[in-house]
Amino acid sequence: MDQNLGITGPAQSDDLYHFTGRIGDRPNDVPNHIQKMTPQERLDTILAERTLRAFPPFGAGFPCACFSESTPDHLAFLVKSWKVKPWGIVGSRMSLLRLGGGTVAYVPDQQYQHFKNVGMAHWAVRVGTNSTWMHEREWRIPRQNGEIRLQGVRAILIGDASWRPSLVDTGEWINAENGEQCQGPGETPLAQPRMDYPGLWRESAVWVWDSKSEAVIKHAPGTLC
Repeated sequence: MDQNLGITGPAQSDDLYHFTGRIGDRPNDVPNHIQKMTPQERLDTILAERTLRAFPPFGAGFPCACFSESTPDHLAFLVKSWKVKPWGIVGSRMSLLRLGGGTVAYVPDQQYQHFKNVGMAHWAVRVGTNSTWMHEREWRIPRQNGEIRLQGVRAILIGDASWRPSLVDTGEWINAENGEQCQGPGETPLAQPRMDYPGLWRESAVWVWDSKSEAVIKHAPGTLC
């Protein structure tokens, strides 16, 4: 049974964004080939694999997937300030809690050291000199094996209305001559894999960032397939 999380105030949001494009340095644990990807390529991989890859954030030795709690105005601030690119996935507080996630603590250096001493640095962000990260309003999902399987998401965020993810193999077969479903090469030499958009894309709402209105335009699941 869902727990009652109470009301969300006007300064809070139930929309939690995992951005695939962020401005600035990345932790050394992020593989080079992922660092070289564009925001679109990272999102494409997440959708195809239905999986988030978790890596240790700065100052923490435990892999986490990071999200930002953003109201519509705060999302506009993050995008306009060039701190993030409008590409990623959107979850909810309840969905992150179910996956073992939660909010991080923003604490001074001395308190941060206490978290670190007990192996909990991944649940805290220090706010001392040269470490001003409070605009992130961060939530994290820790995951020892570095992988978070996505059963579903609230929405997919894209920064270009014409963008579509790469087609994936559905595990089904079609006859290349007439497009009808078949049982595979054993039935006909004209059999070929049936390709389609990833399940997450077909099942989820798609939010398109509109730079003119500085807001997202929301599309119901399946309408951009």
